[in-house]
Amino acid sequence: MIQATRRNLLRGGLAAALPLPALAQAEPWPSRPVRIVVPYAPGGQGDITGRLLADQLTQRLGKSFFVENRAGANGVIGTDIVAKARPDGLTIGVVVASHVLQRALMPNLPYDPVADFVPVTMPARTQMVMVCTPGLPVRSVAEFVAHAKARPGQLAYKSAGAGSNSHLFGAWFCEATGIEMTHVPYRGSGDSMNHLVSGLVHLGFDTLPAVQDLIVNGQLRLLAAGGPDRSPQFPDVPTVAEAGVAGFAANSWSMVLAPKDTPAAIIDRMNAEMVAVLRLPALVERFTRMGAVPMANSPAEALALLRAEEAQYAALIARLGIVLG
Repeated sequence: MIQATRRNLLRGGLAAALPLPALAQAEPWPSRPVRIVVPYAPGGQGDITGRLLADQLTQRLGKSFFVENRAGANGVIGTDIVAKARPDGLTIGVVVASHVLQRALMPNLPYDPVADFVPVTMPARTQMVMVCTPGLPVRSVAEFVAHAKARPGQLAYKSAGAGSNSHLFGAWFCEATGIEMTHVPYRGSGDSMNHLVSGLVHLGFDTLPAVQDLIVNGQLRLLAAGGPDRSPQFPDVPTVAEAGVAGFAANSWSMVLAPKDTPAAIIDRMNAEMVAVLRLPALVERFTRMGAVPMANSPAEALALLRAEEAQYAALIARLGIVLG
């Protein structure tokens, strides 16, 4: 009896001495409900991806996965929540490609977009498209450019926020074509749609999943695919580059991130479960129908992309002279 008690005390002492990540690694994942922080407003690419994952993982694992939208500052507010969360796999985030722009745009960013996170997987790569309000008398990129040049400063392009990838692509398009437009930032892609449909703003670069139904219903006019390839959903519509803007290519992606120091065992388990649901025929068909290409890659592959695209877009931002506070 005395020996058994001593053994129990020793076990308790060893457990108390273990650091938090080691304890988290010993727990089965998910041990409790999982919060998926989407640092953008509802309706955009990150939100759609987060909700698809939450639904499927809840069904697959029998634990609750729920989306929490924490929009603001082009994703910085919600992403910072993920960066500072306990590294136990119970708070994760879904970001989009604008995540890799932040260090170049905001010198006082409260986290490192690469070093403070562990990528789990990139669910899908998503093409961006160039859309305009249907009230404009234009049906091609060339006609839009001519219309804008005749009205310098009178047209506006919208974005999902200052420093978002839609802001970057809009500024890049203006520079490449020599037109002058006003940038109007919103809190997210979904927040801007009514104004684009009604004509309060005139142009936008959006992910195809966010605008496809509006295009089909005639509420927005598709002028071009962002590139580098045409959209399978609209194969007769050229890319911006094919329409005469050489070198222009706009696409996006979604990525699941966990806080740094999340144990490798939890990252591997999350990756395995997410890859499994992302490869379900129903989800593959859903992403494809929306204009996204399912990826479901490894943590190492996701990290390599994160690093490469941060370097690529930092050079573009420097050339365009875009700086935020």
